[in-house]
Amino acid sequence: MAELQTERSFVVELTPEGVQEIQSHKNIYTEDTKPIPLSGREWSTKNYITLWTGILVSIPVYMMASALLSAGLTWYQALFICVLGHTLVLIPSILLGKFGSRYGASFPVLSKMVFGPKGTAIPTIIRAFMGCLWFGIQNWIGGTALDAIIAVIFPAYTGLAFHSFLSFGLFVLINFYIGYHGSRAIRFLEDFAAPILIILSGVVIVWAFWLVSQKGGFAALFTTQVAGGNGESFWSQFFPSLTSMIAFDATIALNFSDYTRHAKTEGAQVKGQLIGAPIMTAFIVFVGICGTSGSELAFGEAFWDPSILVSHFGNPAVVIIFSLFIILATLTTNVACNLAAASVVFSSLFGKVLTYKKAVVVATILSICFLPWKLVENPESYVYTLNGTLAVFLGPITGICLAALWSQYRNRLRLPDLYYQDGGAYYYQGGWNVLALVTMAVLFIFIFVCQFIPVLKWIYDSSYLLGCVFAFVIYSALCKRQDR
Repeated sequence: MAELQTERSFVVELTPEGVQEIQSHKNIYTEDTKPIPLSGREWSTKNYITLWTGILVSIPVYMMASALLSAGLTWYQALFICVLGHTLVLIPSILLGKFGSRYGASFPVLSKMVFGPKGTAIPTIIRAFMGCLWFGIQNWIGGTALDAIIAVIFPAYTGLAFHSFLSFGLFVLINFYIGYHGSRAIRFLEDFAAPILIILSGVVIVWAFWLVSQKGGFAALFTTQVAGGNGESFWSQFFPSLTSMIAFDATIALNFSDYTRHAKTEGAQVKGQLIGAPIMTAFIVFVGICGTSGSELAFGEAFWDPSILVSHFGNPAVVIIFSLFIILATLTTNVACNLAAASVVFSSLFGKVLTYKKAVVVATILSICFLPWKLVENPESYVYTLNGTLAVFLGPITGICLAALWSQYRNRLRLPDLYYQDGGAYYYQGGWNVLALVTMAVLFIFIFVCQFIPVLKWIYDSSYLLGCVFAFVIYSALCKRQDR
């Protein structure tokens, strides 16, 4: 019997016979979903460092740090929570990323293996909707910065009705154009933008330090009312804040195989993530602290939204430069992590009618339907309500995916079977992995209800971590019991 797959340098690839075997079945094997062979991979360690730079040197992360200051935490508490959260999320990111680097396949294929060809629709649609939601939020943030630039150049623009929404629409089109042209355009954007983002972020730090030199020395930056916090709220906010930090990147971690499938080597994605994520998190959080504390020194009010801070500068050149920074920082995160991720899911689930490019259109339209301007009205709703709710779903899904890949199958998969829709090793009960779906649904409901029960509120406050651990343990135990 002919071999259907081969393994070399840790990479599993289909043989011509394997492709023929897939095509003899009802399958999801398309140009967008087929595994990328080692010869077709182009991403090195540097690309994963610049990817995380683009993801983390972003306005939402800046706003996360600023929102924690606004909630009463000190600058060092906010820094600690942000770095810890974004570092912890590397565990699932690297472990699930190994699926992409080993098999060359994307997250929707991983999800199909875990939940079955029919059951996969539930978790992947949830992930896609999250991508659309974040895509809309970041488009609104970027649109606000674009609005500031246009207003400086054409002052009469602000007199137009709905000028903010016009700028929002234009920024959506810019994101759409980049996402429409696929992974090469995204990689070019990340490589081009990363050094510029670091330089412009450094300018924010220099501006804050210049302010404190006029206001009583370096220590003044960390003793403002917003940077000093009250300290008393730390433990009451620690777990909800940590959960929110993790939830922000958890969507990316869940589908990181979409990026690792392009890795030249296994070590490229691992080293790139370990180097890029913690360092860039600490950097952008410090930028957020400087910007928020500096705004209190300069204008008497701490602005958590940098686009509002920029609008208070009287110098048109400063407004334009910093608005461009906001736009570039938003683009690098938004296209790679939100639009592309959601589009890959839609094109995989509905591959017979939706190509990747058509899926980009669908994801863009859905992002507007989430009314993103309502979701960023204040820091509390942004950090705790939005991210806390997302974590309820992300934790259990991630835990089940980790359990299936590493406990149930020990990362030894049959590559052709990943693409079958009418049988194979991962067809389960009629296309549904009932154990995984029931575990996921029960944990969704349980963790969500915990927020309304005072004695169990701590579970909801740590919804991602506990949801992930509970799901991993429960699903692994159920699989072992079933195998007896």
